[in-house]
Amino acid sequence: MKSIINNRRLLIQAVVCVFLLAGCKKDDFLEVPNTGAVSSETAFATEAAADLVLNDVYSNLPDLNNFIFEPFDSWTDDLMTGFNWNISSQVARSKANINSNSELWYTWSGASMWLEWGTLYKKVRKCNVFIQGVENSALPDTYKGRKIAEARTLRAFFYQQLWTLYGGVPIITKPDNKNTDGDAIFHPRATFDETFTFLQTELAEAAAALPDNSGNNGQGKITKGAALTIKGWVELYYASPLNNPGNDAARWATAAATNKQVMQLGYSLYPKYDEFFLTTGNGNNEGILYREYLTVKQGSNIIGYQGPNYVGTNWLSWGGSTPTQELVDDYAMANGKVISDAGSGYNAQNPYANREPRFRQSILYNGNTFNGTVFLSAVGSGNNAIDLADATDNTNTGYCTKKRMDTTVNIFQGGASAQNYYYFRYAEVLLNYAEAQNEAVGPDASVYAAIDEIRTRAGIPTLTAVYPGLTKDQMRTMIRRERRVELAFEGKRYFDLLRWKIAEVNLNKVMHGMEITSNGSGGYNYKVINAVPSGAPQWSFDKNKNYLLPIPLNALGQNPAMKDHQNPGY
Repeated sequence: MKSIINNRRLLIQAVVCVFLLAGCKKDDFLEVPNTGAVSSETAFATEAAADLVLNDVYSNLPDLNNFIFEPFDSWTDDLMTGFNWNISSQVARSKANINSNSELWYTWSGASMWLEWGTLYKKVRKCNVFIQGVENSALPDTYKGRKIAEARTLRAFFYQQLWTLYGGVPIITKPDNKNTDGDAIFHPRATFDETFTFLQTELAEAAAALPDNSGNNGQGKITKGAALTIKGWVELYYASPLNNPGNDAARWATAAATNKQVMQLGYSLYPKYDEFFLTTGNGNNEGILYREYLTVKQGSNIIGYQGPNYVGTNWLSWGGSTPTQELVDDYAMANGKVISDAGSGYNAQNPYANREPRFRQSILYNGNTFNGTVFLSAVGSGNNAIDLADATDNTNTGYCTKKRMDTTVNIFQGGASAQNYYYFRYAEVLLNYAEAQNEAVGPDASVYAAIDEIRTRAGIPTLTAVYPGLTKDQMRTMIRRERRVELAFEGKRYFDLLRWKIAEVNLNKVMHGMEITSNGSGGYNYKVINAVPSGAPQWSFDKNKNYLLPIPLNALGQNPAMKDHQNPGY
């Protein structure tokens, strides 16, 4: 998804959009922006002018390549942070300060762009301003149909974030103005089901007005594939155990059918898994909804914050992304078997030998390389040695992240990459389809085929070859394992833990790492250890309330229609 706007356009856009579309104070999405500088008639007088307004809406897609300090996955059992001065994930773990009166835990890590109620509603408002402006303009109907569908899809993307995080929310589809609309600006909270129906309808109607294409053919703009992919994800979330306690098979079948539609649009997996996430992989037919970066001036801070601490003697990062042993253990062996299976060949005293390619492409482990330099995390091994006391920024699991890292960068260089950031890609569609189809009808040939496609790209034997004849329950386990590995560090795990209703189990465990010590003969001894240092916040996920976030008190206080509509437990 394009975030590329040249300097000339930025200057023009600043004039048009700052006054017309800017949100109000931080949390007040009901306030009216200053529209005196540029009229709506001027902003939507020509297609070129209207495109600038829509570009501003696109620019509100989360800038997750510059997600400060720690990734969203540190809220899960996949990652920890290598420093003890962070706020977001520590509070997320303990839940001690997650309440409706404090949002410090959002803003410290940059999570406000992804999670925070007021920020998301500002983005919704920008969509509404554009949609209303185009509807009321004299622009050609062909332009109106396509561009309004793009804006409706973007609005649905922001609403699905609100829905998965907060449950049912007020549905606002026009830019409210308290000077002319009076009390009509106070919208009641829709139910969870009503919000789902809104999303499903919006995305279906938008998809019908968008052109068929795939990958980079859309010139960075939303197409049918993006609208249907979000729709398929929303339907999958609605069908999942958290929201489907009766396990209605029809919900699963609906999700499977939508994802199948996307599979028929001509997308394909990029041949090289590791390269796909780097600038060299930007030209691909796998990306469906993504944000592009044009120059190194606004690229990726992930190297500086989430890479290994050192490459050789060069300080590189604060190590904000240290994978857990739980994630590491879900990577298969090169023969395609899980490590616990008989005949897998796994050796606990040589645990990294003969593992699948995605393991060495995604995880920096003791003996793996980064920019040609051997990474060592064994006790006493040097700059990247495991920090069991949590006294430095080094890894406290024995691992660092390699996936999405440009290993040619060997100095601290924030904003050093122009790689895409993917919100949805074709591999996830295949996983979504396989999960929904398995739950709807069982592990038929199409379920195997979808997973086999992913494993073939990964460079391991197919599920058909290694695990034929699985039951529905066995296939479910394999799909969840494949999903965790394939989508690692892409911000997906937290929502999977929620929708599968296993957060109360997985997030109330102590996470683990690997302590590696010399055996005195040139080799190593390996010992799985607790990775959370003594005194650090332990996981504390309350199943009675933490499946939803609290609605901020100021949002409740400024909207009489939402009085007493706080989520349970807050």
